Amino acid sequence: MDRAAYNGCMKPYISGQHEDRKGDFCIGAKICSGKAADEKEAARLCAEAAANPSKPRKGRGVDPAKLAACVSTNINIEELTVDNLPVRLEAAIIHCSMTKSASPPSYKRFMNACLKETGGGDFLHAQKDIKNCQARWNERRGA
Repeated sequence: MDRAAYNGCMKPYISGQHEDRKGDFCIGAKICSGKAADEKEAARLCAEAAANPSKPRKGRGVDPAKLAACVSTNINIEELTVDNLPVRLEAAIIHCSMTKSASPPSYKRFMNACLKETGGGDFLHAQKDIKNCQARWNERRGA
């Protein structure tokens, strides 16, 4: 069923005044999506879904105090300028977020953070930065 047909099917379930808007919406969604053949079956499916609510996912939960302490130790204040502050701050936050995670960062994520941290530049300097970041990656891995 395409989007227009689905919206047309749902119209009676979402328009006007309903005593149980949430229930009517659920019933309409089950019927219009083809998960239920009639309203009775749709009502049963909605009742089962309401009886077994899904658990909310847990976030990573970053401790702001620990993040601030880590960032402040990873930023060299003497090198900060108005131009490079956002890049350096972002790189420090990424670095601190990666070091606190349970799993080590992927190569791609490490390289992105490392290159942002070095500040970049023209093509010739970028090549030198890439080699330095690759060396840091190899040191971390113990290779």
